Order: sequence, then structure tokens, then C-alpha cells
Amino acid sequence: MKNKVPQEKEHAGSLLYMEKLEAMSLVTATLESASPKVRDHFRGLLMKSLDDQKGLFEIMNKKGWYNVQPAPREQVQRVHQSFTMMEQHAQQMQ
Repeated sequence: MKNKVPQEKEHAGSLLYMEKLEAMSLVTATLESASPKVRDHFRGLLMKSLDDQKGLFEIMNKKGWYNVQPAPREQVQRVHQSFTMMEQHAQQMQ
């Protein structure tokens, strides 16, 4: 019975890793799709994959198997500024 928790944690971690790989593959497939129907299909699969990944993460986090530390405020501000600048450049290019 003692080996059950580490084994469950390992299986959950493997599933989470596979979900992340699946999402990355679906992003690529969505971006590379020339057909709107195919693109929409991949987009739907991607959203399902992201939802599944989030659900698995929440289970693991609740069990203490995947702890997340909040990012320092300065780091969050830098990332926000970076995305704001990218958004402004994209708007200027239109």
C-alpha cells in the first residue's frame, strides 16, 4: 500500500507530460492547417487537450504533487511589458 501514492504520482506526472506534448503538437497542426475546417477541428482538439491538462494539473496540485510558486511581481511586470510591446508592434504592422 505504501508504493501506491508514489506510483499514482508517477502515472499522473506521465499523463501530464503527454498532455503537454499533445497540446504542442496540436498547436503546430492548427498553425499549419490550410483548410479552415481542418484548422477548426484541430483548434477544438487543442482546447480539449488544454482543458484535460488543466484538470490533471489541478488534481496533482491539490494532492501536493505539483506545487507552483508565485512569480515575483517584477517578473510579472516585465512579461506584461514585453507582451504589451509585441502587441503594439503588431498593430503598427497592420
